[in-house]
Amino acid sequence: MQKDQDLLEEVPPWYSPVMPKLVYKSEQVEAWWDVPVYADHQEVRANQVDVRVVNHVGKKVMTIEMSCPSISNREKKSEEKTMKYDPLRWELKEKYKGYEVHQYNIIMGVLGGWSEETEISMQSLVGRKTTHILERMQKAVLSATLNIARTFKVVT
Repeated sequence: MQKDQDLLEEVPPWYSPVMPKLVYKSEQVEAWWDVPVYADHQEVRANQVDVRVVNHVGKKVMTIEMSCPSISNREKKSEEKTMKYDPLRWELKEKYKGYEVHQYNIIMGVLGGWSEETEISMQSLVGRKTTHILERMQKAVLSATLNIARTFKVVT
């Protein structure tokens, strides 16, 4: 997504330990990674989404929340994220008058499964690259889950 908006020149491989910068900016798009939004109009306790993208050309603000819950908690986690950040979305609508504000919940289970809702969200974000990106995310999630399992094995 950042490469499509000319915020990145090269996308690191899925296994890369490189952490993203906190802020990426161009004349058309701004993207923040895990940076709080300070509210002007109301008290917002949950003010730090995983990713926030402001597209000035398309007049859109996108908030992206990601999570890797257990398989049985995927749907519940999506609902929690939507409710948790409702005041923040309202605040962003006030801050960016005339912009469309939308939240995307990218929920992938610890065993790499995803829901139809996640696929629809990804389709809205990256278009026809959805399957490729979800498969790369799946590899990263499974790798992290395996790493956690190995850590438990060593400890016990």
